[in-house]
Amino acid sequence: MPKPVSAAAAAAPTPQSPVDGAVVTLDAATFRWAAPPGPAAFDVRIAAASAPGAPIVELDGLPSTEATLAEALPPGDLLWWVRRSGGAWSAPSAFRAGTPADVEVAQQLQAEADDHRGATDREARRRGTKAIPEAPPDPVWPFAEGEALDGASDVDWSAVPGFGPPARTDLPDADAGPPRPLAPLGGEVVDAVTVALRWTGVPGADGYEVELSPHAAFDRDVLALDAGRATEVALPGLVPAAGRRLLWRVRARIGDRATPWSKYGRFYPAAEAAVDEFRLGMDAALLAQRRQRDHAEAVRQRELELVPLHEREDSVTTNATLGAVIGMALTGLVVAIIAFVLSMTLGH
Repeated sequence: MPKPVSAAAAAAPTPQSPVDGAVVTLDAATFRWAAPPGPAAFDVRIAAASAPGAPIVELDGLPSTEATLAEALPPGDLLWWVRRSGGAWSAPSAFRAGTPADVEVAQQLQAEADDHRGATDREARRRGTKAIPEAPPDPVWPFAEGEALDGASDVDWSAVPGFGPPARTDLPDADAGPPRPLAPLGGEVVDAVTVALRWTGVPGADGYEVELSPHAAFDRDVLALDAGRATEVALPGLVPAAGRRLLWRVRARIGDRATPWSKYGRFYPAAEAAVDEFRLGMDAALLAQRRQRDHAEAVRQRELELVPLHEREDSVTTNATLGAVIGMALTGLVVAIIAFVLSMTLGH
C-alpha cells in the first residue's frame, strides 16, 4: 500500500518575487518562492503571457527556494510557475522582462505610488478615519465567445434529430412588439440536459414559436418548436452537449398574425464539467463585483468623513430639519400665549 502524501508535501509553493507585474532585468533574473517546511526539490517554468502553454525556460530539481537564471529572458510580458518536483504547479505569476532602464522606471513609479498611498494613510489617521485598501480587480465574466468552447468536438447539425431546413410559415405582421429573450443569453454555458429557454410574454398572444440554429441567419440547420402559450420551453436531450454555439429566437402568434422575431440569444450547451467551470467563474465574478461595490461605498464614507460637518451635503437637510422643528416650537409658543391672553380677557 503506498504511503499517504502529507498536506505539506502536496501543497504547491507560493511565488514571492517577481509577482503582480513586477519588472525584472533581462539578464540574471532571480525568482523566489515560499514552500512548507521539509526537504524538497523544486521545478520552475517560465512562458510568454501570450503563449502560456509553450514554456521558454524549464528548471528541474532545484534544491532551494531561489533561482537565478543563467540565460537571458525575452523582453515582454511573461508568466512563471513553481512546484515541488512531481507535484502540482502554483498559480501563474505575471511579470515583465525589460532593460535596466525599464526596471529603474518601474521602481520610480512604485516609489511614487507608495509615497502617495502613505500620504493618504497619514491624512486619514490625522483625521481619525480608516485608510481604504486599493480597489479590488474588475470582475472577469466567464461568458463564452466564438463558435465553440475550447476542446469542443465538431457537430454535423444536419444529422442531429430535429435540425433541418426552416419550415416556418410567413404570417402578416401583428400590431405588437416581439417577445424579449430572458435566458440563456450572452454566451452562457448551460447544461445540455436541463437547459430551458425563457422569454417575456406578449399581451394577447395565442402561442409562441421558437427557433434554434448555429447560424445567425436561421436559414439552415434550424430546430423549430411550438411552445403553445408558455413563455418557457425545456430542451431535454434536444441539443448535443458538445460545447458548440447555438442561437435562439422567438415570436408570438396573435390570431392569424405574428410579431417580428426577437433578437437572438446565444448560449453553449455543454457537459457537466464545462458547466461547473462556468458557474465557478460566475460566482467569482459576482464576488468581485460585490467587493467593488463595498470598496466604492467605503471610499465614499471616508471622503465624507474628511469633509467638515457643516460642509457636508447631508448637513443641509439636517439644518433644514432643525429649523423646521424650531419653527414649529415657536409657533406653538405663540399660540399658547394668545390663548392665555384671550382666557384672561374673557375672564374679566
